[in-house]
Amino acid sequence: MAEYLLGIDAGTESIRTGVFDLKGNILGFGSHPYETYYQNPGWAEQKVEDWRKALIQSMIEAIHISGINPQDVIAIGLDATCCSVVFFDEYNRPTRDPIIWMDVRSSEEAKFIESIDDPARGYNGYSKVSAEWFPCKNLWVKKNQPEIYKKTKLIAEYTDWLTYELTGEWTLGICTTSVRGYYDNERGGFPREFYKKIGLEDIFEKLPKKVLKLGEIAGILRKEVAEKTGLREGIPVAQGGADAMIAVIGLNALKTGQLAYITGSSHLLLGMSDKRFHTKGLFGTYPDAIIDGAYLIEGGQTSTGSVLKWFKTNLINKKIEEEAEKERLSIYEYMNQQAELLPPGSEGVIVLEHWQGNRTPYVDPYSRGVIRGLSLKHTPAHIYRAIMEGVAYGTEIILRTMKNSDFEVKEIIACGGTTNSRLWLQIYADVTGLPIKRTTTVEAAALGSAILGAVAAGKYRNINDAANRMVKVKDTVNPNMENHEKYKFFVDQYEKTYWALKDSAYDLSYHMYNLNS
Repeated sequence: MAEYLLGIDAGTESIRTGVFDLKGNILGFGSHPYETYYQNPGWAEQKVEDWRKALIQSMIEAIHISGINPQDVIAIGLDATCCSVVFFDEYNRPTRDPIIWMDVRSSEEAKFIESIDDPARGYNGYSKVSAEWFPCKNLWVKKNQPEIYKKTKLIAEYTDWLTYELTGEWTLGICTTSVRGYYDNERGGFPREFYKKIGLEDIFEKLPKKVLKLGEIAGILRKEVAEKTGLREGIPVAQGGADAMIAVIGLNALKTGQLAYITGSSHLLLGMSDKRFHTKGLFGTYPDAIIDGAYLIEGGQTSTGSVLKWFKTNLINKKIEEEAEKERLSIYEYMNQQAELLPPGSEGVIVLEHWQGNRTPYVDPYSRGVIRGLSLKHTPAHIYRAIMEGVAYGTEIILRTMKNSDFEVKEIIACGGTTNSRLWLQIYADVTGLPIKRTTTVEAAALGSAILGAVAAGKYRNINDAANRMVKVKDTVNPNMENHEKYKFFVDQYEKTYWALKDSAYDLSYHMYNLNS
């Protein structure tokens, strides 16, 4: 009998499901979109009903495209955006819409939490706290929507909702609780004294009780989902985690010196270390968050691919659309061609990609996007390339921060939407001076989830074994070291731009937040 796996990857814009065989080959892929609602600057919410529809539709589509018999699927793995918080009553009905990862409304709560002296703050490098994190969002709801907080009986992550929807079981995963909830497996789990200090001692009454490791069986597929999708009732559903962290598995970037570069609406930079350390400007290290006995270090950029999408949506004129159509190219393909004709540095245009603030190393939710250096000579292609370069400059600043902490990256393994652009990959390689590898499966998070399913089904001994057998390298983009030297000046200009505007950006963002509250 043939045996297959489903890997479910719930991202910012859609739920994507892949059908994989036990060698890691993707046989079918389904995707169903949903909306994000921005009620105020810095806010971002989604709807559970949209998730539910997208989940089933993506599964059905993937199975149909693959052509397999759905009865041959032996396990399911899953991942989702993190930290995206869900709120339910005692009847498992939402008490409010989920607050997703990119929402930074809890900036004041984050500032309060960063004033607390507690060992748990090592995960923040004993420095700034990101408003994205789990306690910050919950503290905001408790303070600003006390009736909703009171009637909420269950608080969890998007990942946990997926598990519940598939199995009827509420669990927590060590991955999401560690990377956004301060869970420390080496020091007894949740730091309850820390939560008490920040005023969330009552949250433990609302959290699922079980905390599972990646790849453990979280439950079995319930009848209602099996009937809608054609899958067998009762197959194991593996405990999943944060999408980017599961992509580390799908890239097999599990050795020290490797960096998983997960690109998309946002970018995450994740590396495995054999030692525990905490440093300003980086998150982690988190023990056991992916692999037992290994420590995960994290850097990230909040607005990356989403900035290029913003450019396409708002700044593309009719002439560009007509030219692209005439050449039978997508807008992105056409703009890539135009941008490739320009030199490194986009002839003096510098972009600070902080459209939704900065995750690391500045950890600044008040910072906003900047396009600097424009003259009448510059064209949309200059801005387009400068956005690509600005994202790469932000990446390089994170790599410098890692190197200063004796965590040196030797190679980058990349996945996600931006890897479809050879130009953007070359810019990354040139700016960082590092080789960029791509694997055969672009959808690394979905593959990582399938790998967890394979472990839950008992097909491989552990995550490392499964990743070694199911992940394959496709090609490598090597840096042009001459361009790398040229880019050093522009990286420095990028950094100077942030520091020059930091205080005024805070004043403006704070003013606009209060104006719209």
